[in-house]
Amino acid sequence: MWAKKREEGTRLRVPLYEQTTDFTCGASATLMVWRYFDKTVEFSEQNEFLIWTETAGLPFKFSSPYRIAGFLMKKGFETKLIMRQEAISESKASLECCQVEPAERKLFLDFFKAHNAILRRQIASAIVDKRPVLSDIREVLLEGGLVILLVDSYYTLKARGMHAPYHLPHWVVVTGCENGKFHINDSTPEPGLKPGKITLKERVLRKAMDTYPRFGWSPALIVVRTKADE
Repeated sequence: MWAKKREEGTRLRVPLYEQTTDFTCGASATLMVWRYFDKTVEFSEQNEFLIWTETAGLPFKFSSPYRIAGFLMKKGFETKLIMRQEAISESKASLECCQVEPAERKLFLDFFKAHNAILRRQIASAIVDKRPVLSDIREVLLEGGLVILLVDSYYTLKARGMHAPYHLPHWVVVTGCENGKFHINDSTPEPGLKPGKITLKERVLRKAMDTYPRFGWSPALIVVRTKADE
């Protein structure tokens, strides 16, 4: 592990991995963090899908914050999930994230809520029941840990030069902070975009983290450290 520390902050040298599907951003972010702390782990589609099968928040394709945290805990990392444990919104936007027919969405969302209750109990010791803020990210980075963060993809895609960015729940890795900016590894492989290592100003990242109004998903931040960092 290597960190370039400055008075204003720190930046960790985290390798970038590009996801191979439109739904494995959570698995890809988890793979980047796993590889950073364990150099024997390979960047591969096989590992990407190994992680996805253990973290997917079915019936949604994208990864569950509870299951990402649980996966990293099983790998032996000191892990915390900072997320307000509020009800999942049943807004049109959140229901449209379901990968099922519209007539079945309510049924599947009820299943998802019940499953989440089980997942919460399984990782209860790792949950910090509060809304994550930028100071949480900064504190973790300055201590040598990494952050997997749920954001609105609009802001990361816009930073990478997309003319009409779309809004989707999206997992990224925050790798550094300095001078009022945060460094991010974004795994989205859209053609024509700038490279996935980007920088967002504080005010932009704060907006990107506000996922509840649009998606019905609570802002979520997963802290990952090695046991030796405690």
